[in-house]
Amino acid sequence: MDLKDHWNNVYSTKAETEVSWFQNYPKTSIEFLDLFTLPLSANIIDIGGGDSHFVDVLIDRGYENIWVLDISAKAIERAKERLGERANKVNWIACDITEFKPELKFDFWHDRAAFHFLTTEEQIYKYVNISEDAIKS
Repeated sequence: MDLKDHWNNVYSTKAETEVSWFQNYPKTSIEFLDLFTLPLSANIIDIGGGDSHFVDVLIDRGYENIWVLDISAKAIERAKERLGERANKVNWIACDITEFKPELKFDFWHDRAAFHFLTTEEQIYKYVNISEDAIKS
């Protein structure tokens, strides 16, 4: 089973509260975001965001340029269902981060756990190179 199939299976068979990384409110991530004084027009991406509630808080706060990237299309579908019409305020990307080709630079790159799941030097190298090129100085 490849990684996409694995993660789609996880999000197809487990409720959001059944995964170890579930947080109803992403307190630590929001506290980190609050360390920066980003304008509401900032480009913010959540790597491995899946059906995380981080995006909910970004929308609630009025951020206008939100991206969520996840390897699992199923995770993204779940987030869209949860958000309803608000999901239209988000740019959704179903992609393996190591294959991501960003078309813009990001002001804030959030990754709560995706990097943790990269287990080979090649994956880590690709991730670091992609993020270095995609994050504004």
